[in-house]
Amino acid sequence: MGKTGRVKKTVLLVLSLLIMASGTSADLLDDLKVRQTRIKSVSATFTQEKKTKLLSKPINSDGKFFYKHPDRIRWEYSGGTNMQVIFNGKDLWIYYPDLKEADKLSGLSQYGSMMRFDVLSLSKDYTITAKKDKSIALLTFVPKTKGPLSRIEMEIVDDSSFPRMVKLTDQNNEPTTITFRDVKLNTDIRDSSFTFMPDKGVVVRERSLP
Repeated sequence: MGKTGRVKKTVLLVLSLLIMASGTSADLLDDLKVRQTRIKSVSATFTQEKKTKLLSKPINSDGKFFYKHPDRIRWEYSGGTNMQVIFNGKDLWIYYPDLKEADKLSGLSQYGSMMRFDVLSLSKDYTITAKKDKSIALLTFVPKTKGPLSRIEMEIVDDSSFPRMVKLTDQNNEPTTITFRDVKLNTDIRDSSFTFMPDKGVVVRERSLP
């Protein structure tokens, strides 16, 4: 399997884990919840590393991330993997320009709230513990009921309400780590960035996540 195929599988797995997954340092968490309500948009670069027992080396990818309130998301994978993940609030598109293929997933209204890594939304399905390490909030999310994830870890710095790092560990103890850089909050992002119209000749597959 080539790198694009491996990253395709990794992206679908991460999306599935985030969508299906959905005591505390109360003051710290309450402060984060309030600060996150002020986020109207996010733009950032990211790197993603997936470790699996099936491969001797991790699967690495990078790109750009965009979010616009209330629930629009765009991931642009670059480098050796040319792929776009676009959520318009209703439908999730995964587009592979080099292959002229696109997957359309419908009925995922919760995707937007999950993928902006919102503490308030996650608290409905996870028990959250939080501690402070200098200027960094370290959060651990443990699911209240067994699901595809065994835990989520986040690092959020004081001058931002959006995480600089998210680590997703599945039930096989295989982690996916997403690191965000150059994070910009509440800048203008065009609505058209979250619209996908397949070009002529693109094969569209409608599918649902497991």
